[in-house]
Amino acid sequence: MADRRKEIVQLCKMLSSAQRGGRLEESARLIENGLVEWEYLVEVANTELLTPALFAVLREGGLLKLLNDDMLKGFLREIYELNRKRNENIVLQLQDIQSTLRKEGIVPLFLKGAAVLSEGLYPDIGMRLMNDIDIMIEERFFKRALLLLRESGYAEFGRELGRWHHHTRRMAKEGYPAALEPHFRIVFDPEIEYIPYSETSSMQSSNPLFADSRVLKPTWHLYHAFLHSAVIDRNHDRWRLGLRYLYDFVMIAEAYEDRVEWSELYELARRYGHEKILEDFLYGAGALFGLKTPIGFNRLGGWLHLKKSLWQSTLEEDTKIFKLYRAYTERGDIYSYEALKSFYGLRSKREYPLALLRYIIYHIRKHLF
Repeated sequence: MADRRKEIVQLCKMLSSAQRGGRLEESARLIENGLVEWEYLVEVANTELLTPALFAVLREGGLLKLLNDDMLKGFLREIYELNRKRNENIVLQLQDIQSTLRKEGIVPLFLKGAAVLSEGLYPDIGMRLMNDIDIMIEERFFKRALLLLRESGYAEFGRELGRWHHHTRRMAKEGYPAALEPHFRIVFDPEIEYIPYSETSSMQSSNPLFADSRVLKPTWHLYHAFLHSAVIDRNHDRWRLGLRYLYDFVMIAEAYEDRVEWSELYELARRYGHEKILEDFLYGAGALFGLKTPIGFNRLGGWLHLKKSLWQSTLEEDTKIFKLYRAYTERGDIYSYEALKSFYGLRSKREYPLALLRYIIYHIRKHLF
């Protein structure tokens, strides 16, 4: 993508307009004064899977009538309507999953988008674009749950996953729109159980339709949203904005409001040395979407990280500078002693500094010349 920093900021202002009246007025002024390049803004929204949310916010805030392009309005409306209908069917699919597992008293824990939909955390069911359904099953019931799902019509598809993975192969059932990923660990990490499936971290769904299912408690739900994007997917280390993850975090936080224990969230991040990552994440959520939290942190560090992430978003993926930049952001893996030991056949750590220098020169030549 070319330089779309202006459009990224404008999109974030529009998306947060529904919650903050001041930003609604600011967005209206941008549109009325012809300061929005819609082709580029929608390009960003499409890339970040935020197009349905954009339409819903424009319509709810009365901004849709300010658009003079009927083709654009028709496109946004069509994307939103398709997603709304799909999400309504996913809710029915969640009910079917719950009913299937309830036969033997198995209680699923809905994760990520499944929890957002079942709890109604967005003001409009068509706003959040869902990929698949993530559910967690207690280990002692896991094999039985898979058998019940198969008996109900679900079938596995896709590549085999190693035993180290946190969920099984994806499953699909004819007549339903979303793939299902049954988890036996909430977070992808074979060594650390960041989030246990317990009474401490989860609660019964507040939606009567899902009385036999559970979701993560507000603070733990936010912790999972942060952890999955910034740490597990390494968006922070790679300076990737991950706008849809930030927006999801903001929407969850605003839906739960005073039920979020922010000090507990900070302690959960600090437990594994992720407090600086959380601070940068919260700064981005505040700067882009206006989220306010009581957590005090180094705003300069957050500002620098956001500025670098915005710059990284301007790089074209097929350019040499992007490839060198990506290699640099992944240096923790490719420049480690273990990696270079294998690459150069090192016999001891004494040989590591020279090997590291050789490898850096190798990457510079490869990507710039």
